[in-house]
Amino acid sequence: MGQPWAATSTEGAPARLPLVLTLLWAVAVGLELAYVLVLGPGPPPLGPLARALQLALATFQLLNLLGNVGLFLRSDPSIRGVMLAGRGLGQGWAYCYQCQSQVPPRSGHCSACRVCVLRRDHHCRLLGRCVGFGNYRPFLCLLLHGAGVLLHISVLLGPALSALLRAHSPLHTAALLLLPWLMLLTGRVSLAQFALAFVMDTCVAGALLCGAGLLFHGMLLLRGQTTWEWARGQHSYDLGLCHNLQAALGPRWALVWLWPFLDSPLPGDGITFQTKADMGLMAS
Repeated sequence: MGQPWAATSTEGAPARLPLVLTLLWAVAVGLELAYVLVLGPGPPPLGPLARALQLALATFQLLNLLGNVGLFLRSDPSIRGVMLAGRGLGQGWAYCYQCQSQVPPRSGHCSACRVCVLRRDHHCRLLGRCVGFGNYRPFLCLLLHGAGVLLHISVLLGPALSALLRAHSPLHTAALLLLPWLMLLTGRVSLAQFALAFVMDTCVAGALLCGAGLLFHGMLLLRGQTTWEWARGQHSYDLGLCHNLQAALGPRWALVWLWPFLDSPLPGDGITFQTKADMGLMAS
């Protein structure tokens, strides 16, 4: 039968490295934003009401972003600590030789995490953890608020970048936006100008990446699929729009996007899932 669960954790420095790099990038973006707002040509002057609304929006975005990051990292979607031996054998379960355990349907082994993950979707390279049953909801909210935060930062940095670009020729401008490292190494721009262009580029690219990821996973969410099932054209767990939303986000699926700590327990245990065939039998 093998082990009922993965008895030891193999997460070490290699697993934490993506999170450290992501954190360093976030700190660099924050420092650049503070530098521009304090010393550079920041956004146009705002009235008291507009300034308060912008501050409230930034606070809301930041709290949601940090809250969902915390929930994502705290939630372990793997089979560690989950008793699996003897449950549902012969009902679509498989045997994982790496974990030496029977694993339920929709689960898969991650070579980076070195463990099987319940309802595995994919491995998130930026945060160094798999996306699965227990942390799919904060991952989706991360994509939404990550795109919002990066767009907001891009708007705040926009006036400073616009002032910098207006001072140079179109060719210099294009090179600075597309090849900031080359411009720095050849001495065409100062370190401060390079930092502004590089951070702006990464924020815009990050916002587009988060937006594209949100659209893709939103499609999977509505279809009740994982990335693995989508790639293979499997629709066995598509129970209809409402059931699919509740299965991934809980009964308060419409409100979880607004606050990460809203209580909306997921149905099931990540081991057994209803299928279209089950719904058909219940209907008949």
